[in-house]
Amino acid sequence: MTGFALGAPASGGHRSPQASETRTDPFRRKAVAGVALALVVVGVAAGGANQPPTDVRARMERAIALLAAEEADRAIPILLSVVDDVPFHGPARFQLGALAVERGEWEVAADHLGAAVDSYGPNAPDGAAPVQRPGLAWALYSEALGATGRLEDALEATGRALGLAPTYLPALLGRSNFARRLAAAESAGLMTESRETLLETSLDAARNATERAPDRPAPWTALALAADEAGIPRLAQCAARVAADVAPDDPRALFLVAWTSVEPAPEEALAAAERALAAGLRDEPALWMTLGRLRAFRLDMEGSLDAYREALRLDPASAGEMASVALDAIVAGGDPKLLALLESRAERRPEALNTRFALAKAALREGEVERAAGELIRLADAAPDHAAILTSLHAALRRAGDVAAAEAVLVRLDAVKAAEAEGWERANATESRRRRARQAASRGDLEAAVRLWDEVLAGRDAPSTGMALELAADLSELGRALAALRRHGEALTALRRSLALRPFDSATLSAAARVARATGDDETADRHESRARLTAPDCR
Repeated sequence: MTGFALGAPASGGHRSPQASETRTDPFRRKAVAGVALALVVVGVAAGGANQPPTDVRARMERAIALLAAEEADRAIPILLSVVDDVPFHGPARFQLGALAVERGEWEVAADHLGAAVDSYGPNAPDGAAPVQRPGLAWALYSEALGATGRLEDALEATGRALGLAPTYLPALLGRSNFARRLAAAESAGLMTESRETLLETSLDAARNATERAPDRPAPWTALALAADEAGIPRLAQCAARVAADVAPDDPRALFLVAWTSVEPAPEEALAAAERALAAGLRDEPALWMTLGRLRAFRLDMEGSLDAYREALRLDPASAGEMASVALDAIVAGGDPKLLALLESRAERRPEALNTRFALAKAALREGEVERAAGELIRLADAAPDHAAILTSLHAALRRAGDVAAAEAVLVRLDAVKAAEAEGWERANATESRRRRARQAASRGDLEAAVRLWDEVLAGRDAPSTGMALELAADLSELGRALAALRRHGEALTALRRSLALRPFDSATLSAAARVARATGDDETADRHESRARLTAPDCR
């Protein structure tokens, strides 16, 4: 292809002077060509591609013949001339939109495909020529909308596509992707009703995709990503492994195996990450971060730092997820490009405490005491309970000769360390009760188990996301013990509280369904059973 611009909407001015040479994968190209052949009008005369275009029908016949001959650059001006005469000519708009998708000209694609989907149905403008495959048009339109950042519109478009073609795989995959990305945009706090709904939509679409195409990696990849976002680690790990089994050389499937297996199977994760790298996935900062962690587990510290450096080069925000000892070592290495990236991040993102702290410690090591002390004071104000920051600030103030201020910081540091010690003591006592509660349940002493779970949960709420997940797990175990004692009302209360914090836990959903069924609430039981099947960790 030569880079002829595809043009834009019905409002005119649709010939752009500069074309994009971005291309999609060869499967997309074959799909578009296949659609073009499917749209050939019966009765195109031999040699029709060489006839001068006259009326709309003849021009469309010639354009389709050119597309079938893979001469898109000659077909595009003809299609644009059709659109000039019939702005809502669905087949012409669809072809222009599909070609724009192939070239990565997403705004152009969205304009043409939007007109294509508007060309059919009862609300189509007078004189419109309806698009011949509206389901496919909606699916491609959703992809263009998603690529231009209009995720809500893209999700709605996948619904329209699936309403016309319920088993169309690209629409299912797009729906899972757009719903997951919208849910991720809400992930800063605890689970909200809208985020929960989006995650369920993403999981459902991915599950349907795996049923339609179990031997292709993309549906399993979509399911792994959806499960990871929804906080279902066993399902994410299982789906990632299936994706890699289906496509052993797919670098992204291998990366997902590494991503989901870091904690439960670090050796497997490291092998998968190294294979993903060897397969060519070198521009994914999360892969390098994963390699950094896994190499550190193997005590390959230089290899770990190399991986972290590459992650920083690709995305300086990786510093926020890096262990402070690794970031300190990278800063101490003095690579001017990395230091410039980190200093720029510190200036632009005052909330980047890891980066600012590493640079402040480096300044202190290099004898820039006043500069380091000033930055550490600001950091201590932003994170008053951060013991490591207070320790460095105390050292900086002493070196600066401000003994009184250093002593005041030391008092603060002693209080923080005392609070930390008290917190660890409480955590150890809680873990002891938790262990005893599980032992009591395993030996059948459910009354003792419930009493111990009540002690574990006494006075606890969910002040943060991490604590919320722990609280949800404890409530689930209490609810299941109460259910075994047939204390159904109390069991439902505990299980509902757990699901409010961790709505996609399959075991809790199954327990809640059984209790609801036992109390005669079949509607609630059906709903919980449906979601339990959706989130079960079994993939095949």
